[in-house]
Amino acid sequence: GGVGKTTLLTQINNKFLDSRKDDFDVVIWVVVSKDLKIERIQDDIWKKIGLCDNSWRSKSLEDKAVDIFRVLSKKKFVLLLDDMWKRVDLTQLGVPLPSPTTASKVVFTTRFVEVCGAMKAHEYFKVECLAHEKAWILFQEHVERQTLESHPDIPELAETVTKECGGLPLAL
Repeated sequence: GGVGKTTLLTQINNKFLDSRKDDFDVVIWVVVSKDLKIERIQDDIWKKIGLCDNSWRSKSLEDKAVDIFRVLSKKKFVLLLDDMWKRVDLTQLGVPLPSPTTASKVVFTTRFVEVCGAMKAHEYFKVECLAHEKAWILFQEHVERQTLESHPDIPELAETVTKECGGLPLAL
């Protein structure tokens, strides 16, 4: 973790939200995480659709899936799933499978390439760690020049810290 997958998905989310008026009826962001809970994901989707009511809590997973499907099948949506550790059954959630005719999209982040295969991703790309030169530039952007120049040993120590972070932007 820490290469910037969630940051990238955040930018995608913001882009879709900006263009939503023209392109999509609803943009849904859900953090999946290692401890995958279907009901929690369904609840997050339902809240984003904006149809929360008292009867929702007492429904079974299957009934919730039917309700979600009923609403989303009439909408052009983007579903953003962050931090997936294993395959998520979209049908079990109630999410209509994206197709060229619906123009809806599902985008997800994962640290495991196997999840891309299990989800039958049409496209995927690996977010790599930064090269040392780019990591050093990023580090300098976040540390004031005055700090780097405050003692003769600091630049060398800062370079060492940058190398120890292994090009992970989150660590920098």
